[in-house]
Amino acid sequence: MKEVFIKKYWKEGDVLFYLHFQNGVAIRQIEITSNAKLFLTSSSPQKDNSMLYDQSIDELDLEETDFITEDHFNKIWNER
Repeated sequence: MKEVFIKKYWKEGDVLFYLHFQNGVAIRQIEITSNAKLFLTSSSPQKDNSMLYDQSIDELDLEETDFITEDHFNKIWNER
């Protein structure tokens, strides 16, 4: 099982995304805006207007700096 952890800023929406992929499919996601932090999972994929990323990891335009460690992701995930 291949696990990949991504941190990506979406400038147009002013949102910082953290994504946890398992075999190329997003299973956990954190969205951080100036006034909220939202947590989504494969078992709870939608909240308000947000939805768990449902495309392949290959669809993302990723740079080397977008990849983070599992520890980094989990540190943010556990700050609920």
